[in-house]
Amino acid sequence: MESRKRLAKTVLVFVCIFAVCWLPNHIIYLYRSYHYSEVDTSVLHFITSLCARILAFANSCINPFALYLLSKSFRKQFNHQLRCCKGRALIRSQSMGRSTTRMASLKSTNQSMVTFSFINGNHLCHEGTV
Repeated sequence: MESRKRLAKTVLVFVCIFAVCWLPNHIIYLYRSYHYSEVDTSVLHFITSLCARILAFANSCINPFALYLLSKSFRKQFNHQLRCCKGRALIRSQSMGRSTTRMASLKSTNQSMVTFSFINGNHLCHEGTV
């Protein structure tokens, strides 16, 4: 029951974000459709139209941040992927000296593969599907 409430809250937040981001753009289009014969060349109309369009396109940029704040599982997986990428960047920045590498692969029933690498004592994990 608790997961349904969280899901309903998440969906409601996304619907509200969508409405707030796209409503000004639709209002301007509605205004233009009823005043089709008049061309509004004022600076205020231009700036309002530009801001409404930017806000509408910003909706796509806002969604991942909202999902990160609302979903614990998304946040956990995102942070996990971020840590793995950070580990890869450390390995790339190390000198090309001689190192010892051990790798182990695990396969599970859902056809995913996890590879653990130990390079110079640093632990990395790489996930992928097969």
